Amino acid sequence: MAHSSAKWFNGSSWTLNCTVIWILLSTWFVGGEFFLSFSGRIDRGSNGILLFIGISGSIYGYYRLNGSRWTLTGWRWPRFFKPFPLLFLFCAIAAGIGGAIHAPTNFDAFSYRIPRLLHWLSVGRWHWIGGMDPRMDFSATGFEWLMLPAFAAFHTLRFAYLINAISFLLLPGLVFSVLAALGVKRSIAATWMWILPCTSCFVMEAGGIGNDLIATVYVLAAVLFALRAIQYGKRRDIMLAVLAAALMTGAKASNLPLLLPVAICMAAAFYQRPKLIASAALAGCFASLVSFAPLAIVNQRHTGDWAGDPSSLLKLHNPIAGIAGNALLLTGASFAPALLPPADKIDEWFNTQAVLPPLKWIKENFADLRFTLPQIASEEHSGLGLGVSAALLLGLVGARKHLQTNKLSTLGGAVCGGFWVALLVYMMKLGNCGAPRLIAPYYVGLIVLPLLLMSSGKVFKQSWWRWCSLVALLPIIPALVLNPARPLLPMSAIIGKIKAAGVRNAILTRMETVYDVYAKRSDAHQSVRELLPEKASSIGFAGTSDESEYSFWLPIGTRRVRDFTPISNGDLPDASALDAIVTTDWGCNDRFKMTPKQLANHLGWQITGTARVQTYASAMEANWSVLVPSKPASGK
Repeated sequence: MAHSSAKWFNGSSWTLNCTVIWILLSTWFVGGEFFLSFSGRIDRGSNGILLFIGISGSIYGYYRLNGSRWTLTGWRWPRFFKPFPLLFLFCAIAAGIGGAIHAPTNFDAFSYRIPRLLHWLSVGRWHWIGGMDPRMDFSATGFEWLMLPAFAAFHTLRFAYLINAISFLLLPGLVFSVLAALGVKRSIAATWMWILPCTSCFVMEAGGIGNDLIATVYVLAAVLFALRAIQYGKRRDIMLAVLAAALMTGAKASNLPLLLPVAICMAAAFYQRPKLIASAALAGCFASLVSFAPLAIVNQRHTGDWAGDPSSLLKLHNPIAGIAGNALLLTGASFAPALLPPADKIDEWFNTQAVLPPLKWIKENFADLRFTLPQIASEEHSGLGLGVSAALLLGLVGARKHLQTNKLSTLGGAVCGGFWVALLVYMMKLGNCGAPRLIAPYYVGLIVLPLLLMSSGKVFKQSWWRWCSLVALLPIIPALVLNPARPLLPMSAIIGKIKAAGVRNAILTRMETVYDVYAKRSDAHQSVRELLPEKASSIGFAGTSDESEYSFWLPIGTRRVRDFTPISNGDLPDASALDAIVTTDWGCNDRFKMTPKQLANHLGWQITGTARVQTYASAMEANWSVLVPSKPASGK
């Protein structure tokens, strides 16, 4: 797009060009891994080539689209001296530093997303693993395909945070563009382009490897490029919209309802410019490969359910209970400040009330109804957050005399309505306590509607609104600095000095435990791995579904881990090809209804060592045992 035609961009096409590159790079990685898997070539060399071409092409594309402007000219740096842009800038820098100096610790990633990458690498292709944790098979693979090139090429996860860091940097320009394109006043969009990215879940994922933030960029890009196709009639725009929508579904199946607002935009584009239909269909043929569709087909084949988990308690059968339960979870997370010291007491109170009337009926139909509010905002448990919620509510109160409903009948109103209908579908179908994080890609679209109704943005220029909103948003700064997953201060050393000064209390003990657990989580089972025989190359894993096998693959390329799973008739699986088995008391009982000692006796093996490991600050230590084949008696 020429600079002069950047109608929806704040004076520059920089964000648009970078978004184009990001969509194409994502498509290259996800599609490339699909074809490498099909040919059985998911290995270090092939991924190195894939990575080199992708990065080189991105640099070349940036140069072609932006000329010699290698700085972030589209951001207009002087504007960062204003409060809200400055807040975003601090969040971006702090999150980036945190991701750079700390290894990833996301527990979903370590429990099943990273281990399945290692399983694919071990055989050179994607395959149905079939272990005790079905999430390794049926869960969407989009984010994993993005991580895999650098992970396979360098055998480290330290670059994976860049996926979310880049996505976070794209948010302000995309938010402004989408809001303005949908009909929100430009002055309002120019304020909220800095506020919406400061949503707790976005900020805390920006330096980590959660797979929710990236889908937000994809859905915004899909809507924006579809709207641009209406205005300019360019085939490139509709094809990019199709690719972005496909990538959005490939990132997580819970994003599927978001196809509705995207479909509304595309339907309008096809109605006004029918010539775009053929281009969209052509793009759709390839886009299907980077979407959730291939995995849905495989899930249907292996489990009889396209989502892959037909017996899951998270699937709701009572839509009313689903709406009520999710409304409670989302409300709680939307009004939780980034720093909430009594979070554990609030969680305990709500979870106790959930089994009593009047919430008992909801709990009976919503098995996973429980609060998981964090004391410090985290990438696993945060949602919209008090800061953004307070800014929006205060704005609505201040603009109550300037609300108009006539924009509901516009295309922008229809698209905004599509986001709300998509949320309603999610709430009726899925009952997961992680809903505040899972609906992260919905947030921007949901907030557009009240902003669209405002005929004046004067309230956002009022000093009372700015100060109140800024005070509500500021706790995200100490949350980033103190974030247990990626602290920007040497917290363990600080706590040690405080204790050395004679200070002893429950809060300090709790902090010490939390920071210690997170500091070790990237290789949580190192102490267990050190008990393995020196030449052990084939390891059987018999932990629970919340325990990670990642540590036992290390050093990557030297070991292979196999899930030691009961066979269908209840007998023990064949262990003859294994050099050792690692198991916990809980995992062994879950799998075989035995203790590790009993399992060793049944196999004719022996326990050579045990170690206690704590991977969750709120859980007890797990007792790990290492089993190895018994040495034959001398003379035999």
